[in-house]
Amino acid sequence: TQRERQCLAWTAQGKTVADIAVLVQIAPRTVLFHLENARRKLGTASIAQCVAEALRRGLLS
Repeated sequence: TQRERQCLAWTAQGKTVADIAVLVQIAPRTVLFHLENARRKLGTASIAQCVAEALRRGLLS
């Protein structure tokens, strides 16, 4: 989803879950929810691997 991509993009830029929550104006738990959904959809074992896979697939700009 767009929100998953947004959270992944911020993660790729080195932001923490708390940072992303403030930037996107959602709860930290919701940020984790979106990151975990993206991780599951991309079939990766970690958020770091998820970011790498999203970049490889051209899902993040």
